[in-house]
Amino acid sequence: MKKLIIAGLAASGLLVGGAVALHGTGTNVAEARMNAKSIVDAAKARGEVGEQIDGYLGIIAADASREVRAAVNEINIGRKQVYTRLAREQNVRIEVVARLTGEKQIAKAGPGEMVLGEDGQWTRK
Repeated sequence: MKKLIIAGLAASGLLVGGAVALHGTGTNVAEARMNAKSIVDAAKARGEVGEQIDGYLGIIAADASREVRAAVNEINIGRKQVYTRLAREQNVRIEVVARLTGEKQIAKAGPGEMVLGEDGQWTRK
């Protein structure tokens, strides 16, 4: 079951670049996705945003900008959509899919990036 879920996540592109929920089509969507991802990547590098064990991005910095908050929100909405679809396909709870993704995202976090583990503490990888 775990292998099927992970295969579904990889096929959805979630493990290779994140997901962003956006309205519209074509170039605007692709540009918006890249923009949200680049905003989040920069915030991760600054230690403002990190991956959580629950499969979603978390905001660490209380003073994170509106732009960072909006980008995190967009990505998390997209992730939830992917998790929901995969959970239905695999007949498992959304939390199971999200958790497996969280484990994968934490494992692949780069050096210096912040991650939120089981203990509820943010740590620098």
